[in-house]
Amino acid sequence: MTKKQTIAIVLDILIIVCTALCLFLLFRWLDQGAARRVWAVVIILPALALAAYEIVCWSKPAKILKKRDPLISTLVLLGEDDRPIRVWDLTGKVGLLIGKSSEDYQVDIDLSETDYHTYIDPEHALLNYQESGWWLQDTSSRNGVSIIRKGKELMPGRYAPAKLEPGDVICIAQYTRIAVN
Repeated sequence: MTKKQTIAIVLDILIIVCTALCLFLLFRWLDQGAARRVWAVVIILPALALAAYEIVCWSKPAKILKKRDPLISTLVLLGEDDRPIRVWDLTGKVGLLIGKSSEDYQVDIDLSETDYHTYIDPEHALLNYQESGWWLQDTSSRNGVSIIRKGKELMPGRYAPAKLEPGDVICIAQYTRIAVN
């Protein structure tokens, strides 16, 4: 449970307790004079309205927040024979740097151990998540980035990222392939 959810639950409980207290005071003050009845109405009507609002909010299902594209959840480094070599989980991520790590520099998707690592730049490509999905962008690498989609090759650029779809294959420096699942 997130901090916001916890705060919302605590506030809801406080509202319910305040409403119960107001109802108790209303029944208690109805026997009193007219001035107290007016104050009881002034205090209790807003509390009852707030309680009614809370009841409606609890009874209606909350609006579902726009979730991430459930179809794209992992990236899979493919070997020469299309067998998976390594898997990267995209859960909770919003941006990933593809390239080669060194002692001084770390990337999110490290391809320094691949067969064609000499063709890969330290900062080769970027993956960014936006509301519409995952986008691939070339960082002006020497040997480029492409996407194979249904037999066609797309070439994202530095200023023209390409949206990824399930089933795409990202080609880093032409020979290193990463499947989008």
